[in-house]
Formats: sequence, structure tokens, C-alpha cells
Amino acid sequence: MYKILYVLLISIHHLGILGFLLSAPLLIINEPFWVWVPLNTWILHLIFSPVLVCPLTIWENRLRDRLGKNRIKSFVKHHYIKPFVKWKKNL
Repeated sequence: MYKILYVLLISIHHLGILGFLLSAPLLIINEPFWVWVPLNTWILHLIFSPVLVCPLTIWENRLRDRLGKNRIKSFVKHHYIKPFVKWKKNL
């Protein structure tokens, strides 16, 4: 049961980040300058801030505890940056 919730939560988290990343260029195209600059700044701050912790990351850590996996500090760092660094080292 926890494994299904874990996979579902990670999938939703990935889709949320994809939505944030796709909304940034759409704002630039469709909105005036004074609207898209603050909104894109806020979106990028939410995605890459080391201070803010997403509630989905907190839930993921709770599920990781129940499944016996290590906790993570940042979803983006764990699922995107670390695999990219490992891939880059293998080149």
C-alpha cells in the first residue's frame, strides 16, 4: 500500500514541477513584463529554494521512512540534479 502511495506521490510531484517549468515560458509569451517577472521569480524561488520545503517532499519523506528508505532534503536535488551529476561523470 505504501509503495503505491509513494509512486503516486512522486508522479504527482514530477507533474507539478513540470507544470511550473512549462508555465514560466508561457507567462513570458502571454503576459506583460510587469506581470511575468514577479511570477517567474516566485516560481523559480519555489522550485530551487533550499529554505522552503514542499509539503509533498515532507510526505515523501514520511513514506520513505515507512518503506525503509533514506530521507531526502530536496526533491529537485534528489531526482534531477544528483542523477545528472552521476550521468555526467560517466561520460
